Amino acid sequence: MSSRDQNIELLKKYLKKDYMIKHSIAVEAAMEAIAVKFDRDIDLYRTAGLMHDIDYELTEKDPENHAIVGAKILHENGFEEVVCNIVLAHRKSRLEDIGSFDEAAIVCSDAVSGLVVASALIHPDKKLSSINADFICRRFHEKGFARGANREKILICKYLPMELEEFVELSHAGMLLYSKELGL
Repeated sequence: MSSRDQNIELLKKYLKKDYMIKHSIAVEAAMEAIAVKFDRDIDLYRTAGLMHDIDYELTEKDPENHAIVGAKILHENGFEEVVCNIVLAHRKSRLEDIGSFDEAAIVCSDAVSGLVVASALIHPDKKLSSINADFICRRFHEKGFARGANREKILICKYLPMELEEFVELSHAGMLLYSKELGL
């Protein structure tokens, strides 16, 4: 596997928007937290989380090919097949479509990252350290809040198995470790 610095360099080759880099880091953080809790391969989970949207700007107007192009880019750059498969899986959106722990981890991590970031951004100081899981979970239940954070995908955390509150707390704690990089 490549080093994190090499992965970020590759990511920046394809993603020019700062918010997409930060989103990728947020998903990396949530995936790392899951890996630690469930004794999974930390480097694998961090890499898959970081690289999951490498093709986002290339496929923005062609969502049917999102993640397919990304997996191809990663494959061409020597990433392990398992990383490519996790990246492909993040396209899934329903619990019925999830076939493995790895798939569940990437899908719910991708979705929860937006909810956590949006929750921090409505706080006066815009800091992850100023919010907690209870605050984020209350926002989860507000239909008009962070509409882009797909609640159905977040609830895929039940496959891990984790209840919503525990998953939000774990993801928030993971993202706190990256708060400087996230600017939150």
